[in-house]
Formats: sequence, C-alpha cells, structure tokens
Amino acid sequence: MSGAQLRGDALIARRQLAAPPERVWAAFTSPAGITAFWGGSHATVPPGSVTVDLRPGGEFALDTRAPDGRTHRLRFVYVRVTAPHELVFDEPVTGLRTIVTLRPPPTERTSPSTSDGSPLSYAPPRRSTGSPRSSTPSPHTCASPPEACASPPEDGAAMTPQTQRDLVADYFAGFRTSDHPRILATLTDDVEWVIHGHRTTHGRAEFDGEIENPAFTGSPALNVHRVHEDGPVVVATGEGRGVSVDHGPFRFAFNDLFTFRDGLIARVDSYVVPLP
Repeated sequence: MSGAQLRGDALIARRQLAAPPERVWAAFTSPAGITAFWGGSHATVPPGSVTVDLRPGGEFALDTRAPDGRTHRLRFVYVRVTAPHELVFDEPVTGLRTIVTLRPPPTERTSPSTSDGSPLSYAPPRRSTGSPRSSTPSPHTCASPPEACASPPEDGAAMTPQTQRDLVADYFAGFRTSDHPRILATLTDDVEWVIHGHRTTHGRAEFDGEIENPAFTGSPALNVHRVHEDGPVVVATGEGRGVSVDHGPFRFAFNDLFTFRDGLIARVDSYVVPLP
C-alpha cells in the first residue's frame, strides 16, 4: 500500500516494496541512490557532487542542476543512523527534519514506516525555542531506484512521530550495549549530565567519556520498571547490574530524569542507589 498525506506541518508518505530493508537502506544512503532520488525532470544531480558521511553529526550533500544550468548545493545533517531500520536527518537552513523508518510487514514486503508501522514521514522542523515552524519540502520528481521514492496521495495514512519516550528507550538500549553513537544521537550538543553525588558533565564529548567509565567493565544490565512523562520531562526508574573493576559485580537502583529541548535530551539527572 502506498500513500501520502499533509497533516499540519508534516508530510507523511509510505510505500510498500518488494525489497528487503537493506536494499531500501542503500537507496537512501548510497551516493547512487541519493543521486537518483534527488534527480528528475526538474533538475539533474552530477554523481560526483554527492558526498556521504553516514554517522550522527555527519552530513550528506549534493548539487542540483536546473535545466537553465543554475546549480544549487543541498546539505543535510544526520541525527540518527540505525541501519537498516531508521534514518533521521535535518536540513540546517530550513530546519526541516526527515524521519525514515523501514519495517518489513508480515507479507515480507518492505515498507518505509514509523516505529509503530505507520508511514515514512517528513516531520515538521523545530525552532530553537522548541515550537514547530511551518515548512514545506521542496518538490522533486522521483527517479530510479524506486525504493527511495514516495507515492502520490492515496489513502490518508497517519504517522506517529518518534516520542520522547522513544528517545529514552533508545538511550537505555544504547547503554545496554555501550553503543556510543546511538546514545549520543538522543542528546543535544550542549547536554548536561548530572550524576548526583558523583560528577556533572557538559556537552556531548564529556558525556561520551562517561558512557564507559574506566572504573567499570562491560555494559550494564538495565531493567526499566516505570516511566512517567510530564511535558518536556520524562522520568525512568529501575534496577541494574554492573561490574566494578575493584569490587566485582554489584546491583543498583536508578532514577533518571530527562529534560527535553527541541526534541532531544538536553539534561539528564541521575540518582543511583547501591542495592545489597
């Protein structure tokens, strides 16, 4: 099933394809796929103009050449890169955010969709104040490969954007495997991590250095018991297990308070209590 719908500031599109997620992912992230997606009757994309740095904070860029010869450089910044399932990137000039989620349905056909099975979305941009800003994506004609193309409006499918709880779940999933890029993709550049009774980090670089503290070995086991959300704040409580270099295995209870800004985690207040 294919379709597209304009809902508020968001253009929501989906397409069901007879292709595995890995093939569709390549169409969105390879220079050849990007060249085909952005090219068409309105403009061409010189293949040599496409650059891809596929990582959170990395960029992809390309030139579009109009029929009259005018060339315009487009640049996008990756926010989340989780191959082959989710790709999130921003257009820095307009603030437009694009969210691509790939999920094979039970029919074994691949459909770009959100985490709940809803379609691939072009989410509304965000201002630095956190309020949405109206913006419409530049129209373009989709060329091959078709895996990277959205269809015309058809069935009015709805989309649920990634929520604050989703980002908190990504954050904990990253810690369980010491996946630094996955954790950092949930954070603002100036994130503050207050580990009460221990230390406070400022910015992503310091936060990154605390993810795998040298006083501990391996990745922690984290079991979230309860999650509460109130406005820009999400609170998660649970228990965990870890291994200390000096004292061996230990158990602890935790309470993490996440404060959001512009759709990302701007502050984490962590309270950790040792358990017998």
